[in-house]
Amino acid sequence: MVLDIIGMPIYYGCDTLGADLAYDYLNNRDIESKFKKHEVINKGKIYINKNVDKHKNDKKIKYIDEIMNSSKLLYNEVSDSLENGNLPLVIGGDHSTSIGSISAVLDYYKGDVAVIWIDAHTDIHTNMTTPSGNVHGMPIAVCMGLCDERFKIGKYKLNNENIIYVGIRNYEQEEMNYIKSNNIKVFTDKDVSGIGIKGIIENISKNIKTKNIHISFDVDSFNEKEFKSVNVAEKKIYSSEGGLSINDGIYLLKYLLCNFNVSSMDIVEYNPLLDDSGDIETVEGILETIDTFLIK
Repeated sequence: MVLDIIGMPIYYGCDTLGADLAYDYLNNRDIESKFKKHEVINKGKIYINKNVDKHKNDKKIKYIDEIMNSSKLLYNEVSDSLENGNLPLVIGGDHSTSIGSISAVLDYYKGDVAVIWIDAHTDIHTNMTTPSGNVHGMPIAVCMGLCDERFKIGKYKLNNENIIYVGIRNYEQEEMNYIKSNNIKVFTDKDVSGIGIKGIIENISKNIKTKNIHISFDVDSFNEKEFKSVNVAEKKIYSSEGGLSINDGIYLLKYLLCNFNVSSMDIVEYNPLLDDSGDIETVEGILETIDTFLIK
C-alpha cells in the first residue's frame, strides 16, 4: 500500500496560528523517513489563501469561504489518492481539515465509511448552534449535511450510525443532546478510565457496520499533562482534566490499523508554536505506528 501524505496548512477553523505549521515542521524533519514498511508519496500542501478577512461574508462564522474553498481542494486531492489505489494521510491543520477528507472518502465509497473520531471534542455544532463561529467545532455536522448551503461539499453524507467518538471531554449541551437523541456512539475520557481502552475497543468493534473506516486523530485527545502543544490546552477550556494517555491513544490506533480496513486518516491540531517539550516526537510516533501496523 502506498500512502499519500497531504498537508492541510489551515488555522482558519480555530482562528489561532500554529496548527497550520504542523506539516512544515514535520516535513523539515524528513517526514518520509518515518515510513520504513510502506512506500510514501509526499504530495505537498493544499493552497490556502492568506490575508483574508475572517468576517468578510459572515458576521458569525469565521473564514467560511476560504475554509470551504480549501476543503474542496483537499477533497480533490484525497479523491485522486483513492482513485490511484493509495491511502490518503492528511496532516492538518485544525480539525476543519476533516471536512474535505471525509467528504471525499464518503463519495469514493458511496457512503460506506465509519468515522472513528478520536478527540476531546464532539465537533458537531452547526452554523446555527456554534457559540464561537469557529468551524473546527463543526466538521462532523458539515459532513452529515446539517449546515446550510454554504457548507455543501460532496454527495454522500455521514450517517449518524457510522460515527464513533473516543476521548470526548469537552462539549456544549446542544451537541450532546443531538448525539444522544440520534444514538451516536460516544466514549468519553471517563469511559476510557472506567472500562479501560481494551473495553472501549471491544465496544467499537461491535459498532462498526461498514467495510471502510476513516480515522480522524486530534492530538488534543491526549491528556494535557503528557501532550501540551494544542490550542485548547493553552486556553484551559477542558471540562475535564482527563484525556487519553499517549499509550492508550497509540494502543487504540494499533488495534484499528491491524483489524479494520482503514481507508484514510487525518492527524490534526498539533501546534508546533506551543511545543517546548518535544511533542513533535509523539506526532512522529503516530506516523511510525501507522507505518508499522497498517495491514494493507
